[in-house]
Amino acid sequence: MADITEQQELAQEISDVISRPVGFGEDYDEDELMAELEELEQEELDQNLLEIEGTEDVSLPSVPSTSLPSQPAKKKVEEDEDDMADLEAWAAN
Repeated sequence: MADITEQQELAQEISDVISRPVGFGEDYDEDELMAELEELEQEELDQNLLEIEGTEDVSLPSVPSTSLPSQPAKKKVEEDEDDMADLEAWAAN
């Protein structure tokens, strides 16, 4: 009789758990859950970054030995002077 009673109690517990709606009546802090998710994602990212291999054999391009051509500074000064002359002519009208 004790085994039957124990089995009936177990069946009742299972029935109660199955019939209870999941997520209703239980309050979850969404901010806390999002923080936990971000922490888990960061741990996974950190682990993936630690497992990167093969970077020792990567050859980098060499730096060019020629110098870059320089632009004449006169052209910029001339453009500024032309712009100032246009501005003065506009202001005088």
